[in-house]
Parts: sequence; C-alpha cells; structure tokens
Amino acid sequence: AIKEATFGMGCFWEPAESLLKQPGVLATTVGYTGAPPNKPPPSYDTVCFGNDYVEAVRVVYDDTILDYTTLLDKFFEVQKPGLSRQYASIVFVTDNNEEEEVNKWKTAAIKTKVKRTSDNLPYELVEIEPTSSFYRAEEYHQRYWEKQRLRAGLAVLLVAGASGAYDDFGGGVIGNFELGGLAFDTICNAVFLVGAGWMILERLVVRDVRELKSGDMILEL
Repeated sequence: AIKEATFGMGCFWEPAESLLKQPGVLATTVGYTGAPPNKPPPSYDTVCFGNDYVEAVRVVYDDTILDYTTLLDKFFEVQKPGLSRQYASIVFVTDNNEEEEVNKWKTAAIKTKVKRTSDNLPYELVEIEPTSSFYRAEEYHQRYWEKQRLRAGLAVLLVAGASGAYDDFGGGVIGNFELGGLAFDTICNAVFLVGAGWMILERLVVRDVRELKSGDMILEL
C-alpha cells in the first residue's frame, strides 16, 4: 500500500533529499507541523522565531518495498536534529498502532545501546508526538539543494561569461555578440545580478505556505 509518514528531522533541506533517494520512497515534501491547534498557519519566519512549529518532512512510501520500521531506521540515519523545537527529532504518529510500533522500535534500540555510527546520536533524542496540521513550506524550500546545485552551476557559467572567458569561442563569435546594444559579457553579468537579486527577494516575498491534509500527497502522485 502507498502510505504517508511525517518526521521532524532538524533542518529539513538535506534529510528530505536523502530520504527521497531511498528505494520505496515515492515523494517527500518539507513543511511545518507540531504546533497546538489554536496556532495560526506558519511562515518560515514565524517558525524560525517561534517555539511551536517543527521543520518536518512528509514522506510518501510504498510499504511493499520499504516497511515502516525500515523507514524509521532511515529517518534516524539521515536526520540533522538541533537543540531548538524547530529542529527537534520527532516521529509524528497517526494512530495507536503506529505509536506502538515506534515505541517498540525506539525501546529496542535503547536496550541494545545502539547509537548512530556517524556521530553517536542516541535514540533517546527521538520524541513521539501525534500527527497535527501539516503545512507545506514555501516553494523555495522544496528540493532545496537540487535547486541550489543548479543555480550554482549556472552562476559559475555566468561569471565566466561576464569575465570574458567565452570571448574567443567560435572564432570570436561569442565575444562579438550583442543583443540590444549590450555585449555578451554585459548580458551575463546582468543575468547573474538579476538571479542573485531574485534569490534574496523570494526569501522576503514568497508566502505560499498551504495546509496538506492526510493523503493529499498520495493524490498528487
């Protein structure tokens, strides 16, 4: 069956990408959850400067390929928890059966004194909470590192173009190219500056947080 699970994993950018690489994981979305029901919908700013919401990753997975216990192992392995509520390590459970399974998984690990091999992170750090309203984070947070790698590559190409690195390509065709009276290196420089400006601006103006109900991600596959 296709199922959903929600985890608080610290800063959600890298864990969301790491989980998406696991066989059986069909989709991940980063968002905010864990606040009391009377709290208004969050934004990245209110999460950063508040003590209610948790940065979380909602996962859609096929339990015929990846069972829930193995998914819990992957969650623990790739999480990046911090000290604040925002970056807490939490498994959000949907019912008593799921809560029992998580408690069994956590208790077994604690009894055997298992810790994460990379940094000795203890299983005692993992909290268990009931699922609450989940808000999909702003679009610029989704698949964040994938976007940043692409942007970084384009930035390198544009900086090279602005510095004249391509001027001799094609027998000097690129160096002599103009568009609207603007030289190729000027165009590269302008595009770079516009792109850099937009990265700053989107952080300030984009407010497309929306609530995801249980099952919404499955319907969107």
